[in-house]
Amino acid sequence: MSKNKQIILFSLIGIAVLGAVTAVLMLTAPKAEEGEETPVNVAEEKPVIFETEALVSKLTVSNEKGEFVITSEGEGYTIKEIEKAPLLTDSIASAATSLSSLTADQLVEETEDLTKYGLAEPRATVTAEYSDGHKKTFKIGDDVPNTTTKVYLTADDKTVYTCLKSKISAYLNGKYSFVNTLVIPACDQQSGELIERLTVERADLTEPVVIESIEEEEDTIQVYSYRMVSPYKVYMDLDKSSSFLYSVFSLSAASVQQVGLTEEDYENAGLNNPSCKIRIETTMNDYTLTLGLPLINTVTDEEGKEKKELLGFYGMSSTVPDVLYLFSADSIPASTVAPESLISRLFLMPYIYSLEKVEYSDNEGRSFVLGFETIKGEATVNENGETVEGEETHYHYLNGEKYDEQRIKNMYQFLISASGEEIYTDEEKGGLIATIVYNYLDKEKGENGKDVVSFYESESDRKVIININGSNLFKTPRIYITQLFSNTESFLAGEDIVLTY
Repeated sequence: MSKNKQIILFSLIGIAVLGAVTAVLMLTAPKAEEGEETPVNVAEEKPVIFETEALVSKLTVSNEKGEFVITSEGEGYTIKEIEKAPLLTDSIASAATSLSSLTADQLVEETEDLTKYGLAEPRATVTAEYSDGHKKTFKIGDDVPNTTTKVYLTADDKTVYTCLKSKISAYLNGKYSFVNTLVIPACDQQSGELIERLTVERADLTEPVVIESIEEEEDTIQVYSYRMVSPYKVYMDLDKSSSFLYSVFSLSAASVQQVGLTEEDYENAGLNNPSCKIRIETTMNDYTLTLGLPLINTVTDEEGKEKKELLGFYGMSSTVPDVLYLFSADSIPASTVAPESLISRLFLMPYIYSLEKVEYSDNEGRSFVLGFETIKGEATVNENGETVEGEETHYHYLNGEKYDEQRIKNMYQFLISASGEEIYTDEEKGGLIATIVYNYLDKEKGENGKDVVSFYESESDRKVIININGSNLFKTPRIYITQLFSNTESFLAGEDIVLTY
């Protein structure tokens, strides 16, 4: 037998013996007791880059976004140059304490050529100074190919590791990433915080948008909670008003741009001549949000035409003075919303018993007056000695004479059902068609105690112009006037009226 064949034969015998020994060991090895952890294979443990029991006293981070220093402050950590801003103290503390130990994902190699890993000119350099006096510096390089979750890292300029980016992401960001981006807190409705007034001033609007809450009246069924008083005097749309009004609460910025501003900074951000200013007055707080220069991006479409896209706004909040934020374009509806998209098409809905009378007249000579009177009964004292107010009795009149309650309510319901189909604020109008005057018991309501609704011919189409207190506001289909005239005839003749049109 040749020498080579002998070597191969003995090698095969050796492998067989080794396999048998391994099998015996596996079969005779003691099993882990129930509840006892199976021993970890040491070869699968992640390599520890460094570990110490000392506390981090100072952390210096330098990356493409600048340099910042985290220092210990009492029992916590801070970044002194921005500590007047609302800091994310837990995130700062985590960035510091995470460097008491650092475990890699995998050891790559030891090499003096760090260029191929992006470590010769690193994306970030972090130096930790510890309470026992020693320092440790590590560098973060490129992303590991074919993944976005790992980066290359070295702690001694020769040993290269891969590390999960989530462990070191804080060192790739700038110092402003540690500033809270929450600009206006959530509305504390559970404690009774409600919006009383919202004012929006914008460069593109000739008049501000002003929305006010409607004070609830005793013994009334309140349909609307808010009304717009500028640029239109009309109720807010029931579906849209709440979401719009409360959209400013829990507002977070896209990013923090600067902490501590000079007069030049205000000017550069456009805050000295704001594009939009929003003030929210609640039962508990008063907030102001000021938006400066819009960020416009110009793109070219397939046909070579340029198109401008609004990306966002620079802005500041009264709750966090001297911090400049960047807001995304769609995060603040008030900055772009059209006022007419927020209003209800039902422009006037006074509670029937808040009125003294309603006067109607039209261009065909018909007229009537609906009157209302409420008499409260005498108060009584119950068996517990408590005073109980007397019940109210309502009386209804037609042209000064007592009249059928339900018929008057039906006619009144139709009168206030007029709705605007489209906004119309031009001054031009045709001939007067009909007028309805709502006279309030409270002379501070409406315009000097009354609201005057007039219907005019539209000379440009077959619609009708609705004018409120002397100002054109809506157009509505002519079918309402047709039904109004028909119902007036029926009402005065003692016949039934139709509530729809």
